Amino acid sequence: MPNASSMAMSDANHQAQTAMLDQKHDIIHHILNEEDLYKVLGAPRTASASELRRCYLDRSKICHPDKPPFHPLSTSAFQRLGFAFDILKSARTRRTYDRASKPTSSQLPDKTTFLGGDHTFRSAVEAILHEFITGDFVIVRRFLESLHAQYPNLVSEEVVVNVNRSFVRIRELVLTTRTYALLIYIELGRIHRVQKRLMGLGYLDVVGRAKLTIHLVRVTLAVPMRVDRALKQREEKAWMAEVAGLQARGTTPTDTRGKAGILNERVSKVLEFIVGAAGEDDGADEAWGFNLGKVPPRRT
Repeated sequence: MPNASSMAMSDANHQAQTAMLDQKHDIIHHILNEEDLYKVLGAPRTASASELRRCYLDRSKICHPDKPPFHPLSTSAFQRLGFAFDILKSARTRRTYDRASKPTSSQLPDKTTFLGGDHTFRSAVEAILHEFITGDFVIVRRFLESLHAQYPNLVSEEVVVNVNRSFVRIRELVLTTRTYALLIYIELGRIHRVQKRLMGLGYLDVVGRAKLTIHLVRVTLAVPMRVDRALKQREEKAWMAEVAGLQARGTTPTDTRGKAGILNERVSKVLEFIVGAAGEDDGADEAWGFNLGKVPPRRT
């Protein structure tokens, strides 16, 4: 039978664990719901580079997904924290952010623009995505156009046009929904890692550059595939819930679903064929499925 001393120690440990979980939940909730990147880090705008790093490390220790106690949104918060630090640790991008985050007039700032308005996490990701679409995405376009010229029955002009439109739609999703901004940022990080490997190859390494270029195309095309799948699964779940509710009250459901996703069925199948194994990422698919939900309310 446990004595009073061991019971008191057990109770103290339980209270300490509860306090740690409450602190972790509060920090994660704050990170995922805060627009200002300084506030994401928990740092003042006047913070020095070393102070920003200290704030980042302090919060990283709390919300790191491998740090107990477990929290289902640790990974999302940790990745967003990393994004904020990546932007603010560089003097150049920090100046751009500071300039962009100051309202240019006494009117309410427009949160959907990157310059001349209240800078948000979404607009920061949109700016990075825009830079990619107007820059390195040209490699993907050329690859698809080359496939269209060689295999017009497989990669039709419709596929090329639909892929271009899908990235425009992704930009709209980034600007309207913070969760999509976070997930697209993660996808852009995946692309950036391949780009770095490609830039690290010697100019004369023709074979290596060709292989990595194809891999870059596949990783890039996996993004609209993943977004399309997530949108369709989300609509399907909503439809199933509606059907269950109607059937519960004895009403025959009528399928009123519109067109979900950003790719049509044919284009989706072509991209799956091109992307192949580069599109298989159970962790990423799980993150898309899980993170499209809302942040849970504060524990009481």
